[in-house]
Amino acid sequence: MCVVEVFRTREALSEASYAYGAGTQHGGGFGCRTLHTDAKLVQRDFITRSNRAFGAIAGWSFDHRWWVVALALLVLTGSVGLASLATVDSSYEAYFDPRDPTFLSYERFREDFGSDEISYILYEAPDTADGAFDLGVMRKIAHLTEVLEDEVPFVYEVTSLTNAELMVSVADGIEIRALADDLPESQEALRKWRARYLAKPLMVGGIVSDDGKFGAIIIEMDRSSTDPLEQIRFDPEGGDGLPNLYPQVTDNAIQGILARPEYAGIVFHHSGDVPLNAIYNVVIEEESLTLGLTTAGVIALLLLFFFRTVVGVLAPTIVVQLSVVASMAFIATVGWELDLSFSGMPTLLTAIGVAHSVHILSEFRARFVELGDRREALVQTLYLVGAPCLLTSVTTAIGFGAMSFVPIKSIAHMGVYSAFGVLVAFFLSITLLLALLSFGRRTPRHPFTQQQRLHSKGGRGIHGILTWVVAFVIRRRLAILGAFAGIFVASFFGITRLMVDANWLNDFSDAMPLKHTTLRVDEVMGGVTNLILLFDGGAPESVKEPAVLEEIARVQAWANEQEFVRKTYSIVDILADLNQTFHADDPAFHRVPETRDLVAQYLLLYESAGGTEADEYVSSDFRRARLELRLPVGLTSEMAELVASLEAELSEHPLQATTMSMTGIGALWLKLLDYIVSSQIQGFLLAFALIGVLMCVLFRSFVTGVISMLPNLSPILLTLGVMGWLGIYLDYSKAAIAAVALGIAVDDTIHLLSRYRYEFRLCGSYTEALRAALSDVGRALMITSIALVAGFLVLLASVLDSQATQGLLLATTIITALVADFLLMPALVLTFHPFGPEGSRVDARVEGIREAA
Repeated sequence: MCVVEVFRTREALSEASYAYGAGTQHGGGFGCRTLHTDAKLVQRDFITRSNRAFGAIAGWSFDHRWWVVALALLVLTGSVGLASLATVDSSYEAYFDPRDPTFLSYERFREDFGSDEISYILYEAPDTADGAFDLGVMRKIAHLTEVLEDEVPFVYEVTSLTNAELMVSVADGIEIRALADDLPESQEALRKWRARYLAKPLMVGGIVSDDGKFGAIIIEMDRSSTDPLEQIRFDPEGGDGLPNLYPQVTDNAIQGILARPEYAGIVFHHSGDVPLNAIYNVVIEEESLTLGLTTAGVIALLLLFFFRTVVGVLAPTIVVQLSVVASMAFIATVGWELDLSFSGMPTLLTAIGVAHSVHILSEFRARFVELGDRREALVQTLYLVGAPCLLTSVTTAIGFGAMSFVPIKSIAHMGVYSAFGVLVAFFLSITLLLALLSFGRRTPRHPFTQQQRLHSKGGRGIHGILTWVVAFVIRRRLAILGAFAGIFVASFFGITRLMVDANWLNDFSDAMPLKHTTLRVDEVMGGVTNLILLFDGGAPESVKEPAVLEEIARVQAWANEQEFVRKTYSIVDILADLNQTFHADDPAFHRVPETRDLVAQYLLLYESAGGTEADEYVSSDFRRARLELRLPVGLTSEMAELVASLEAELSEHPLQATTMSMTGIGALWLKLLDYIVSSQIQGFLLAFALIGVLMCVLFRSFVTGVISMLPNLSPILLTLGVMGWLGIYLDYSKAAIAAVALGIAVDDTIHLLSRYRYEFRLCGSYTEALRAALSDVGRALMITSIALVAGFLVLLASVLDSQATQGLLLATTIITALVADFLLMPALVLTFHPFGPEGSRVDARVEGIREAA
C-alpha cells in the first residue's frame, strides 16, 4: 500500500520518516515522498532493518559521547604501544610462505652454505695510472679490509685483492699467498703481482676487473634479514630500532668507514644485499609516516574546502589515523612484520577510510540544516548511510581479503591487515565520528532557507553538474551503453598484450643514488643477481668423484657461453686452479683432475696450505656442490629464458652422476613470477565472485547484482588494458591491483544503487528516482572520489617507482569507476528496470508541492 504525505514542518517530517522507516529526502528540491507502509516488506528488507539499527547507534553515540571518546583514547593508547613493537622485514623472503617448497629448498641451501647476503664495494682510483693496482691505493685497501673485518657488525668474512687466496707453484707443492702478507715496496713489483691476479679466472670479474682499473671488496655476512630479532640485534640493551638491527647497523658502519679521510682518492660504489635491504627498511619506515601524513593533510584540505568546518576536518582525520595505528597494532599482535607491501598501506587506508566520513558529513550537513536538531540529524544521517557504509566496508574488506589466499606472503598479509583496517575505520566512523559531530550547538545558528539547502547539497556548481549528468544519461543511455561496450572490447585486447614480468631494481626511482650505484657495479663487474645450481652426488664424499666434477664443469662451461651470464663460480674453479698451479701454471691443465685420488690429494694440500675458499662451494660432507651464476640486473623473464635453455640442454644431454636443482635469489624471483599470474587471477576472481554474490543477496535480485558489478568491472578492465597497451609490466607490486581496485570501486556503486532503489520505492519512477538519488548521493560520491584520487596520487612522491605507479593506476581506476557509476550504472537501470515495473506517474499537484517545498 502506498500513501502520499506532505509534511509542513521539519518536526513532523522527522517523526514520520523514522516511523515509516523511509527516512527523509529533500534532494533536488523535493519535499514530498511517497512512503511505503508495507510492514512485511520492511521486515524482509535487510537494508531497512539495518537502517533502524544504525539510527539507534547514532542516538547512543550522541547520548554517550564522552564514553565513546574515552574508549577511543584507550584504544589509541593500546594501539600505539602495540604498533611500536612491530618490526620491519625488507628481504625478498617476505614474499614467501615458510612452507613454500621453493623457499624450503633455499633454506636447506643456506644450512649447507650459510647466509648468501653480502655487501659489494666496487672501487676505483681515477687519478692513478695503475687503477686498483696502484701501490698507494693497495695500501689503503689493505688497511680498509682489516678495518671492515674488525669494526663492522655481523661480518663473516671480508675478501679483497689484498687478502684473496693466490695459489703459486713452489718446488715442493703449492703456496697460498696474499698481498697483505708481504705487500710490495715498489710500484714495479706490484705490477708483477697484477699479471698473476689477472691470469686467475676465479678473480677476474669478482674482485678485479679484467683491465685492473677497478677492484672490489666482498663482505660476506653471518646473518640474514629474516633471522630472529634476538639474532640481528647489535646492542642487547639498545632496543629494536632500525639503527640497532641488521642490516641497518651493518650498512651504517660500512658507510661511515668508507667516508673516512684516510681513504681519500678512492671512489667507492657500495651495493649488494646489505645496502639494498637497509634502504628498503628506511623507505618503509619513513614513507609509511610521511606519505600517510601527507595523504591526511591533502584530504584534510579537501574536507576543509568542501565542508568549511574544523570538526569536518579533524574528526575524519582522527578516525582514519586511528585506523592506521590499529592496523599496525594488529600486525604486531599476530607476529607479522612491516614488509615491502606495507609502505603504501597507510596512504591506501587513509584514502579509503575517509570515504565513510565524507558520506556521513555530507548527509549530516544537509540533515542538520533541514531538521534543525543536531541529535535528530545524526540519527537520520546514519539511518540513511549506515547500511551502505557497512556494505562498502564489507566489499572493500572482501577485495583486500581475497588477496590473503594468494601464495605471495607479503601480499597475503597485506590483504588481511588492510581488511582489518577498513573494518576498524567503519566502526570508528559510526561511533567516534558521530560522537565528535555531536559536540556543538544543538540547533543551527541561522533559520532554514532554500539557499542553505542548496549550499548543503554542494552549491550551484555541483548541483549543476549532477543535473547535467542526469539529463545526459536519460537522453543518451543507449549511446553510453555502446561506448562502454567499445571500451570493454578495447580493454580485452589490451589485456591480451599484458606481460607478467619484474625487475626488482625498478622499484627504486632514478632519484635514488643506490640505483645508479647498483647499475654501475653491474656494468663493471659480475652481475648483482645470482642463480644457484645445486648438484647432489647422492652420497658423502661424492663431489670428489671426477664424473661428478665433470658434470659440474660441463654445465659451468655451458653457462659461460650464455650472454645473460656474467660470471660463474664453483669448486671446479679451485680444483682447476690447483691443477694448473701444480703444472707450472700451464693453462692447458686448467681443468678437473683426472682421478678421485688426485682430487683428494689436491684438496688436502690446499687445506694444509691454509686454503679456505673451497668450503664456500661444497657442503661439509662433500655430498653437494653449488654452481653460482652471477647475472645482470634485468627482467625476470630473461632469467626464465636462461632456465628454459638450461633445461633444454640437460634434456638433450642428461646428467648421469648427479641430480641438479635450482635455488638462490634468482630461483625465488622465478617462483615469484609464477605467483604473480596466479595471484592476479585467483585474487580478482575470488573478490569478484564474493562481492557479486553479496550484491545479489543484498538487493535480492540477480539482475540488480549483475548491474551493480558491471560498472565496477569496467575500471579494472580499463586499467589492465591500459597497462597492456602501454607495455606496463604486471609485477609483484601490482599483483593485487585488480582485487583491491574492485573492492574500492564498488563502494560508490553501493551508495548510489541503494539510494536509487530507495528513491524508486518512494516515487515508482526510474527517471525521478535517478534525479533524487544523484542529487543527494552524487555530491558525496564526487567528494570521496576526489579524496581517493588525491590520496593515491600522494604515492607519486614515493622514492619507490613501484609505489608511484600503483598510486597512479589506482587513481585512474577511481576516476573511471566514478564515470561508470554516473553514466553506465544508471543507463543499465533505465534500460533493464531491475527494481520492478514503474508505478503511475505522480500528478501535477504533487509536483507543485515538491517545487514549493
